[in-house]
Amino acid sequence: MEYWDVYNRKGKWKTKVIRRGEPLKAGEYHLIVEGWILRDDGKFIIQRRSLNKKSFAGMWYCSAGGSVISGESSKEGMVREFKEELGIDISISDLKLKRIITERNTIFHIFLVRKNISLEEITLQEEEVMDVRLATVEEIYKLIDEKAFIGLDYYDSFFENIFK
Repeated sequence: MEYWDVYNRKGKWKTKVIRRGEPLKAGEYHLIVEGWILRDDGKFIIQRRSLNKKSFAGMWYCSAGGSVISGESSKEGMVREFKEELGIDISISDLKLKRIITERNTIFHIFLVRKNISLEEITLQEEEVMDVRLATVEEIYKLIDEKAFIGLDYYDSFFENIFK
């Protein structure tokens, strides 16, 4: 059973914990992390979500992501997600928080990792991830246009700020 800490809109813990799947009340938020690995060749490692996933099954997505569990910081949750989904060790010092987005009952922390990881170093968590590949920003936008990549509103400013 997984538990989530409950936060207010500003990201302050409300000293409340809920079981995953329990509804959040108005003014309550849970924390989700998304991580993008960017290599020196300008390519991102992206993952294709398992067909067993309840949301966005079979779609391409950032390198790794998921809910932060109770007692974790967003950085600790991101390190755990990279390990679980891709079998790779990312240190907290590798993580650069690039954006915080609050919508509905969720606070998203979006991280960038600049690290040269080869696809051969990755071990997929088959329940979560069915494939990984390298992709340029242009290839990601093409996948979005084809409705094969989860399209989110923050991508334009995220990618612009990375390559400035």
